[in-house]
Amino acid sequence: MNALHREAIFRGCTCLLAVSAASAQPTQSPAWEWKSEALGIEGGLDTYTAYYSMRGTWWNLAAGSAPAFDTDRSFAELWVQPKLNARYKLDNGSEIYASLSVGATQTIGADAFDYKNEGEVRFGSAALGVRGKADGWTYDVSFGRQPFTLGTGMLLTAGSSNGYTWGGGASTQRKTWGRSLVARANSGEFTGTAFALEPDEVPEAHTDTRVQGVAVEWARPQVGKVGLSWFTAPRSQAIYPGDLAPLVFIENGREGLDTWHGWADVTGLVPAVPTLGFRAEFALQQNDITRADGRRDPMKASAWLLGASWWGQSLPFAPKFTYHVARFSGDKPDTTTYERFDPMFWGNGLDNWWFGANGAYSWLNANLRAQRFIVDAYLSAQDILQFQFVRAKADQLNSAVQFGQGVRFTGNGLVVGVPQAELSDEFYLQYAHVFNSQLVAIAFVARSNPGAGLKAIAPQGTTAWTTFGFGLTANF
Repeated sequence: MNALHREAIFRGCTCLLAVSAASAQPTQSPAWEWKSEALGIEGGLDTYTAYYSMRGTWWNLAAGSAPAFDTDRSFAELWVQPKLNARYKLDNGSEIYASLSVGATQTIGADAFDYKNEGEVRFGSAALGVRGKADGWTYDVSFGRQPFTLGTGMLLTAGSSNGYTWGGGASTQRKTWGRSLVARANSGEFTGTAFALEPDEVPEAHTDTRVQGVAVEWARPQVGKVGLSWFTAPRSQAIYPGDLAPLVFIENGREGLDTWHGWADVTGLVPAVPTLGFRAEFALQQNDITRADGRRDPMKASAWLLGASWWGQSLPFAPKFTYHVARFSGDKPDTTTYERFDPMFWGNGLDNWWFGANGAYSWLNANLRAQRFIVDAYLSAQDILQFQFVRAKADQLNSAVQFGQGVRFTGNGLVVGVPQAELSDEFYLQYAHVFNSQLVAIAFVARSNPGAGLKAIAPQGTTAWTTFGFGLTANF
């Protein structure tokens, strides 16, 4: 592959990544702009249209408690977000900036959670900030409704709810935090960040959580980034599944949770193999929780991910191979310590913290062990194929996997979770065509086969869960 072809593929890949993050950033070429000597205003429009067709939804597990649930369903989702961005330059070289957007979602048909024809119009971004330079440092302080991702999104990225009565649960276009204060200071390759966040949550899943913390990150273009963060949740009504969920829950389980989170995603450490990349992430959580009977027990949970990738840029179609293995601790049934990991507001896509297109609905990054193999093939600068295989297993047997599902009677009484570790094997194939930086179309198929653990808790029988999807991003 010659250098010109490689450069074209790099541009196509960058274009696809930019469009996938369009809801969080201004478009490169705004549809409308106005400038004076100190003031600049630009406007744009983000849209996403998607269609999904599912067969065997939830592997037929719903038949045990909701026999009328239709496992075969098709639905569409629409997203429209007009937006404005403004900046005003001050005499000292700094500038004040603001963002304002309104996002409208609409689901047509019944989604995987059986919410039918739901939709909502809400503010997206509504933020004000100031940025500039002082004594060799650059600074950026902002507050309001805005997107924020810590590291790669292992714990803090999904600032808004999607789905339920707001619609758009499969496309997940809402991302901004309901309230936020973010302060960054940068010197050279190092950035320090302090943040306070409150999510914008749908009433059906309201947790009234507040998160505040600090982070430091080293980043270098073409190499990657390494970071470390500490944060706490001084307020939250989020409940945790207990010993016999759904009969017993731990009220306000997240309140007081302390988390250490570190990440490293780097490429080029081995000069002989410049496109070899490594990734490592961890999170340690500690708290005290109150059981339903009033007993106070310690919480100690953990999660980690290790990964490696190699991009064969000189090979036909420039394939990139990626492998990830991850573990999110589950609660051990025979200990008083609570070990179930809290994934909080995780996300950021199928290459990061969604483990499978169908699995992301189901395996909520708690009591989970996952392996993921990805192959990206660049047929041209505009045509990109991706294949994924994701194997999901329970970290702890007979312990809550999602949020207490799998309750069953045994000779030892009522237990939760699965008696065997295997949850699912998912195969995912996606084709993306990049028309330009503002227009991208994708089509995908995902087939998730139930494992022995799911089969063991479904006397009614299980089926494979297959999803066909099509999406069109059009940003102006």
